[in-house]
Order: sequence, then structure tokens, then C-alpha cells
Amino acid sequence: MGDPDSFDPGGAFRAEVRDSQLLDPMPGLSALAKSLGVPVEQVVHHALVRWSAAGSDALLASPPDLLVALRDAADAGDAARVRGIVDALLAGWDSPGGGRP
Repeated sequence: MGDPDSFDPGGAFRAEVRDSQLLDPMPGLSALAKSLGVPVEQVVHHALVRWSAAGSDALLASPPDLLVALRDAADAGDAARVRGIVDALLAGWDSPGGGRP
């Protein structure tokens, strides 16, 4: 990947990741898996798929927070923030060989 500071200027997302370590999602996911009669690993996988797909869903929601942040960063001339938002929007789209979409 590139420089973490260009992907997450100010480190807000990294701080959220760090803070989330204080919570344990497994009891709830385990209870759901038990109720459904499926392995907990499948429930975790499903949750991660849904979370990953939420980025595209967010673009369809109102207001489009990432696009507003992108516009505000561009208006402020904050190239590092623009790059970080663009990198977040395109995360996972680059091909394994390093090609671009």
C-alpha cells in the first residue's frame, strides 16, 4: 500500500481501529451463529462482506459524506486529504498485478 498518512491523513480511521479493540464482537456473532445453526466463521465472513460492500451503498445514500469530504478537501486545496479519500474509495479495486481500474 502506500504511505499510511496519505491514505488516512490525521489518523482518524487508525484511531477508530485502535479504539475498536476495546470491544469484543465475538459474543454477539457467536450467539447469532448458534441461533442460525451455522459456523461462526461464516457469520464473521458475512459481516465482513457486508461491511466491505457498504462503501458502495454509502455512495447511494444521502448525503454522500465521502463526496462532500472530497469536495471540501479539494476546495481547501488539501491534496493529501483528496488523495487519502480517493485511495479509500478505490481500495480493493487495484488489480493484484498493480494495474489500475
